[in-house]
Amino acid sequence: MIPTGKRPSVRSSLVTLVLACVVPAALAEAGLAYHSYESERQQLLDDTLATARALTQALDRQMTGAEGGLKALGTSPYLTSGDLRAFYAQAKEVQSQQLGDNVVLRDLAGRQILNTLVEYGAPLPAGHAPQFKKIFESDEPAISDVFVGAVTSRPMFSIQIPVRRDGQLLYALSIGMHPERIGEILMLQKIPQGQIAGVLDSSGAVVARSMGGDQFVGRRISAASLDRAARETEGVLNSATFDGTPIVAVFSRSIITKWTVYIAIPRAILIGKLRDSLGWVIAIPLLFAAVALIYVRIIGGGIAQSITGLTKPALALGFGQPFDVPPLYLKEADEVGRALIKASSILGAAQYEAQHDTLTKLANRALFNEMVQQQLVLCQRGKTNLAILYIDLDGFKAVNDAHGHGVGDQLLCSVASRLVAGVRSSDIVARLGGDEFAAMLIHSGTTDAAEMAGKLVESVSAPYRLGKLTVSVSASIGIAGYPESARATPALLRSADEAMYRAKRSGKRRYVVAEPADQHN
Repeated sequence: MIPTGKRPSVRSSLVTLVLACVVPAALAEAGLAYHSYESERQQLLDDTLATARALTQALDRQMTGAEGGLKALGTSPYLTSGDLRAFYAQAKEVQSQQLGDNVVLRDLAGRQILNTLVEYGAPLPAGHAPQFKKIFESDEPAISDVFVGAVTSRPMFSIQIPVRRDGQLLYALSIGMHPERIGEILMLQKIPQGQIAGVLDSSGAVVARSMGGDQFVGRRISAASLDRAARETEGVLNSATFDGTPIVAVFSRSIITKWTVYIAIPRAILIGKLRDSLGWVIAIPLLFAAVALIYVRIIGGGIAQSITGLTKPALALGFGQPFDVPPLYLKEADEVGRALIKASSILGAAQYEAQHDTLTKLANRALFNEMVQQQLVLCQRGKTNLAILYIDLDGFKAVNDAHGHGVGDQLLCSVASRLVAGVRSSDIVARLGGDEFAAMLIHSGTTDAAEMAGKLVESVSAPYRLGKLTVSVSASIGIAGYPESARATPALLRSADEAMYRAKRSGKRRYVVAEPADQHN
């Protein structure tokens, strides 16, 4: 523990912190090195973007070529004559020329008529092709997103065109490809080691990937990354791989296919380039800076500990909870901590005095009313009962007049003790003033409360031994219950008070239950 007189002040700590951070030479060297790194980083991103554009163009050529072959096939005379067996053979040939994996012919209802993956005439699966209706609506070729083929049960995509004769729609013709076709295009570009190239369809799903492509095909990138890529045809964004690795992604979107080619550079590679850029140029200044930062960390830690060390005590003070403040690093913070402890003690005493009877130490009228209000809220939520007992002493004034206020005060304390002992630990007893007391019986109806009142009448009415004196008083108790007597706090307390006065008028040592609320109305 640092002696109080030797604890540094806030100002001296901040001066020490500033002096430790002033390392002009290191900052100048770091600035030059960082500028060099930024130039290299920008050059890397520019080169990567050029590669992404080249991949996009290669992808467009592949799709355009397949689309051209498909359009040529769509003009086949066999479709006009209805010789589908001959068309099947022709489709197989076009499929091999365009590096496709199958050719599918569908009728206007979307049903497959032939599929080159299945022998001609064999049964074909039901189901519509992705974006099937779109090609009829736009009368333009359409490139589908990745889907699972009905025959192969493998991911694939397709290029689809409408087939017309004399302006009349006859068929939908498509050529399907597996994602491996796109993966081959990626491999031809020889992506630098550590970087990942990939292709996304228009929905943001992975079509192909240069690393681990099979396991990622069909998975979609994050909504934020997809939104950015959809708004711009090319650019750079910060993102993360599916396994959470932070990356800088360079992307280029094809205006033909609406697909996006991206190349992901792990941030670790860029940071490695930054380390290489810094090198030995600033090694020695960094060493000195590291020593200074260690010292700053120690000083800053002491300052932070002193400040945060006051947070919990301050909150506890606000909520009226007890707390302790250990010795703090800063002299000023330590003084504030001791002041908080003193303030807590003052506030606690003031709050207790404001809410409790100074003689009996029971809750006073204000605290009792507040607790009744809070408990009624719980009763309304949980649909439970509550009973209030208003207790007035019979004969107290005679004892007080005959023996003095000292004996009267002892008698009130003894009555308070008997009331507390006569109820459950969960119930609340309060002194409302003079010789009037009250009790709140939680989860009790008027029947249980009446039984409790009877016991309390007998207990309070038993003789009291006060020193050499033996005195006697009795009690009159009024009972009101929630919800039968009243539903609001003022009405409930008023009902109990009125019932108490009826008990006093009927004689000593009695209790009366308030009438139900509907009889008051």
